[in-house]
Amino acid sequence: MSGRSRVDTTSADDKSIGFDYQYYYFLNELLNLKSGQVVGLEVLDDVHVERSDGTTLLVQLKHTVQTSAQGIPINLTTMDSDLWKSISNWCKLIIDPADGRASVDSQLAFLKKTSFLLASNKSENNKNAFLISIEAFKANMKSHAELVADITSLKAKSKDQVIQGYIDDVLSLDVAVSKRFFEHLSFALGEDEIINLCKMSIAEKQIHPTRIDDVFNAVDSQVRQNSFATIKAGNKITISFDEFNQQYRRHFDKARSGALLFRKFPPVLPDNLLDQTFIKQLVDINDISEDDIEFHTKFTTRRLQFRDDMERLIQDGDITQSDIDDLEEEAFLIWEGKFRQTYSDQQSNGDERASACAIIGDLRQRKLTLASQDLPLPLSHGGFYDLSDRPVIGWLSDWKDRYK
Repeated sequence: MSGRSRVDTTSADDKSIGFDYQYYYFLNELLNLKSGQVVGLEVLDDVHVERSDGTTLLVQLKHTVQTSAQGIPINLTTMDSDLWKSISNWCKLIIDPADGRASVDSQLAFLKKTSFLLASNKSENNKNAFLISIEAFKANMKSHAELVADITSLKAKSKDQVIQGYIDDVLSLDVAVSKRFFEHLSFALGEDEIINLCKMSIAEKQIHPTRIDDVFNAVDSQVRQNSFATIKAGNKITISFDEFNQQYRRHFDKARSGALLFRKFPPVLPDNLLDQTFIKQLVDINDISEDDIEFHTKFTTRRLQFRDDMERLIQDGDITQSDIDDLEEEAFLIWEGKFRQTYSDQQSNGDERASACAIIGDLRQRKLTLASQDLPLPLSHGGFYDLSDRPVIGWLSDWKDRYK
């Protein structure tokens, strides 16, 4: 048997990536907002931009997962259904009587303040007869009448009744309206790396290359959450320049501040959490039980996030090894002071495990300092856990004999 299975045919993957493409185009427009502008998602069109001069840009987004033999998205062809469906939709919008545009004058008034953009990851095609014709029209190398004649000829060549219907919608426009529409119609093709465009927009806001992903992840996450909440509340997603600055400026300020940025990416945990020396130390003093997987996981995550952050900060050039050495020396001195105080007589007084728990309990209240910046408590915990895992520090009086 050949062809796609029923499961493949009904897969939502193609539609899902189309929604994501639309969202990230919207996000990129947000990142490029100018004073007085407003961007909307699925309000007036797939995406729209209200400009400060009172004009509006309507954007339709078309995404394909089909690729050429070279592995790039397929071309936008002359009789592409996406092309003519988008143009047909706009033509119907222009003459929509429900919006008070039954007359030619009202249609022209609408077009005076409205422009249209078809954006797609489909590649530009120098054999697309329609695009060639409209480009010549906009360059004053072809009259409007000649453009209409070309479109009429394309309809005659098509055998697809649906596409013929789309073209009829275009040809049915009043001559003056049609001319104004094509003057305000443009295309943005080959826009495939839409996430990279978002990151480039962030970079253009004077964000250091090592901080771009941090800003992107933070803004992307917050915009998605806020959009969900907006729709759930029954409202439409529109964000003004001032609103964007108010809600999202902090992410850019943090990246520019010079302060160290700490990530919370989930680390890859070891197969056997109990094999870690620092977990053994905590189990031996009854700080955690041997079967308490929840705390084993939580504490291991903090230790590994500490290590990951230190390595990443060095790689990004935000700190040096000497900064880490200073932090570890500080942590050791804090531990040493508490340890010596607890075991000043070389023997624990009473229950040694209780004394050991008191040491770790005290250290969990301390914030370590990295390059003159206090670490958050979870990372400070991770620093102490990491030292006790090597082990450089311990909790019982005889920890060196037990674990080294």
